[in-house]
Amino acid sequence: MPLRSFGLLCDVVEAYSGVGTPGNALAHVAAGCRRVLDGFDPRDGHLHVWGCLEPLAELTLAANVTGTAVGVYNAGLARTTITATTPIFVPSQVGQTITVAVVGALVIYSYTSPLQIVATGGADFLASAVSLPHHGVYDLPAGFNGLLEGPVYPYSSTLDMADLEEVSPQTIFEEWQSSQTQDTPAKYAIIPKAQLATQVVQGWAIIVSPKPDVDRLVRYRYRVDGSALAAVDDSYHWPIGGMHMDSVYEYAALADAEARLTKQPGMWEARFQQAMGLAIDADRALFETQGTASMQEG
Repeated sequence: MPLRSFGLLCDVVEAYSGVGTPGNALAHVAAGCRRVLDGFDPRDGHLHVWGCLEPLAELTLAANVTGTAVGVYNAGLARTTITATTPIFVPSQVGQTITVAVVGALVIYSYTSPLQIVATGGADFLASAVSLPHHGVYDLPAGFNGLLEGPVYPYSSTLDMADLEEVSPQTIFEEWQSSQTQDTPAKYAIIPKAQLATQVVQGWAIIVSPKPDVDRLVRYRYRVDGSALAAVDDSYHWPIGGMHMDSVYEYAALADAEARLTKQPGMWEARFQQAMGLAIDADRALFETQGTASMQEG
């Protein structure tokens, strides 16, 4: 019977190793996952890119950012400090218009933080709905490691647009600076997200110009960084891939435990190598992969 959760796989590894130390089996499972997702073919030494690591994704390019905020009006300065309940502000929104449900349209005078801006004019208001043009930066999925195909608009009777053109980030920034006009995005660029102390894997975002006038859906194919998916826990989740890969993950985890116990490859290593080869062949039969430059390559 196939093992369909990390928890059950940890139980198998623990039974084999005889080591019940918390986290020990999970470490072997994680090492096995990394080894499988690396795609190293034990038969010829070539690297195989799993078809499941080249998915099709959809992204809505939102035209507006919405939220809830309160306002405190300063009559002497004729300005309203607007504080949102969730982070919705960025410095590039200065000069744009924020719409407050109970007050109306106000021009953003200055940026204070992701939670606070100052607008020209206005009035005091309690928790109220606010809306402002999107800042044009859209997060890409965790593990994003480069585009296989650029973003395109799905065909519709009202929008038959050409593919978005890839340009440099600087081109996008300059166009934002020169015009606040919102329209159908025609250009895009990929930028890294700010690295956080807690981030293990670099995040990425897409920026577009012009910023959208209405919500626009785009579709794209991308390469997933397998190492971003190798972090596991003992919940009822299973590694990425089809059922033809189940035994590979199991044997990889057991082979890692075997190497720790015996200091040499043995039965589980042999089974892993055989299963890995069969899984690669099965994957090639399901998917035709295409080479592309990853975000890790120069």
